[in-house]
Amino acid sequence: MRVYVVDDELPAREELAWLLRQCTDVEVVGQAASAEAAFEALDGEHRLAELVFLDVDMPGIGGMRLAELWQDLPAGRRPLVVFVTAYEAHAVEAFGVDAVDYLLKPVRLARLQAALEKARLRLEANGPLTAATFVGATTRPLARISVEDRGVYRVIAIEDILFFEAVEGIVLAQTASERLITDFSLKFLEHNLDAQRFFRSHRSFIVQLDAIESIAPWGAGTYRLILSRGRDLGVPLARSRAGDLKSLIPWSANVFDGESP
Repeated sequence: MRVYVVDDELPAREELAWLLRQCTDVEVVGQAASAEAAFEALDGEHRLAELVFLDVDMPGIGGMRLAELWQDLPAGRRPLVVFVTAYEAHAVEAFGVDAVDYLLKPVRLARLQAALEKARLRLEANGPLTAATFVGATTRPLARISVEDRGVYRVIAIEDILFFEAVEGIVLAQTASERLITDFSLKFLEHNLDAQRFFRSHRSFIVQLDAIESIAPWGAGTYRLILSRGRDLGVPLARSRAGDLKSLIPWSANVFDGESP
């Protein structure tokens, strides 16, 4: 069984990897220090893992959010997940994302072997995860994301988000009526959103193209993108990004040439 270990603490990763190597028919194919790194490492034609041991509490999007992203994939195209954490609080949530097991640190070998056996039974039922089933699966654009609303996480459809804005290290998702906290970086979102629907207009903004109603000059060669579904909402367009926007929204060329759209 090909397994992958994700934990932001190096000693914890190495200890778990060592324990896994003591188990029969287990190959540790890689490690990552963040959920974002694991998402990219297990993407597309990169080396495949059938089972991921995933820490819950990590900087960035965290293990639970990563498991939610994988839930968008068909069962035969996503890796199985075993959560490994120092806290019991997330156990119910873990099984809500179809986790195979939930291990508490420090992990005991016998408990680890039991989790591996559960994973083997699940793989036998689903069929092995192969390159033929996996290639291209995790490269699909995000269809939904998790956001924080007054201390509670919920999932919203990506089409409901007008734009993302980075403010003092936190990325906010703006809908027509709400401004919500995400655990994502703009870099992660830019890489995993549909490039035909979302556009990096500025170093601090990613905007939904279908939400752009008009474009107004904003001084010093920059522009402001006025949005249709958000009252008085707009996002900046950096001068360096105007050319790229032309290729995505043909009518925008009229604005940049000094005409009305």
